[in-house]
Amino acid sequence: MTVSIQAASLEQFCQDIFAAVGAPADIAATVAESLVTTNLLGHDSHGVLRVAQYESMIGDGMIKPGARPRITKRFGGTAMLTGEYGFGQIGARRAAELAIELGHGHGIAAVSLGQTTHVGRLGEYTGMIAAAGLIGIGFTSGSMYRGWVTPYGGRERVFGTNPMSFAAPCEDDGVLLLDFATAAMAHGKVVLARAKGEPVPTGMMLDKDGRPTTDAGILDEGAILLAMGAHKGSGLALMMEIIPTLLAGHRPISSPDFKYGNPTLLLALSPQAFDEETDFRAHVSALARRVKRVQPAHGFDEVLLPGEPESRSYAQRVKLGIPLPGAVWEDLCHLAKKYSVSIPAAAENDAYT
Repeated sequence: MTVSIQAASLEQFCQDIFAAVGAPADIAATVAESLVTTNLLGHDSHGVLRVAQYESMIGDGMIKPGARPRITKRFGGTAMLTGEYGFGQIGARRAAELAIELGHGHGIAAVSLGQTTHVGRLGEYTGMIAAAGLIGIGFTSGSMYRGWVTPYGGRERVFGTNPMSFAAPCEDDGVLLLDFATAAMAHGKVVLARAKGEPVPTGMMLDKDGRPTTDAGILDEGAILLAMGAHKGSGLALMMEIIPTLLAGHRPISSPDFKYGNPTLLLALSPQAFDEETDFRAHVSALARRVKRVQPAHGFDEVLLPGEPESRSYAQRVKLGIPLPGAVWEDLCHLAKKYSVSIPAAAENDAYT
């Protein structure tokens, strides 16, 4: 079963749940808006699927719902933030805002975020930077508990799914944005497949004995995720384990001293600091148009730019509503009953099948 619900109703629903578990009104609203926007963009693995997870982490003391980020160190165009183990979206948005401020002031900025829980969709924050006219680059590492990804050729969990993101400003205030996990498949997408009762594609995962599997249902039974692109993705995962983690004051996930979270590093570069004569936005847009003119290969209808699937999903879901697997909707309704939160109307919807 799939249910469909309008974005505004879903956002208020999630906001009410977060407020009921102790989040101040502004924090509850920000986290709910972040998750629902992520669903609108089609990244259901990082959307309201996470509400039940966050509620559980609050109950376990892993998320402090009222915590706010603070600056622990500044040096030139760099800064360190601690999220104080509040909602990761709150710390990451503050890190992006600070990166924008420092990037405009210094031409280049680097802001690390430590003591942070799940930051959500990394592209949200590089997109913020690019929308401010800067080039945004983001790296994050870790997981909520321990690693999921094995190094190339291995069969032991060592790395988190360790995403990276790049965003560049375009003409007409547009943004060209790339955001992907260094795992072959993000952990959240496996969780989503499990919620839908669907298998994962071949080549994404091993079982506890190191044998290839497509069974998303064994995720919590020792399943091991593979890196994308064989040795190349494995190498990227290693670097993501090192750079944002250590610069945020954390220990790598393989260390016995690792706690939990998504240590993150955001970079902001001002194109004008490098070449005032180049119309950076115009050149980015011209390259994007050139890519779109490429003739599609056999089996493809068109060449897509990063961000195009998301913009199409957004347009469809704003109109038709956000589709949620029955298991995700049931989790939300269970939390609503637990905390005496009103449940908005939703309908079974076959528009996406």
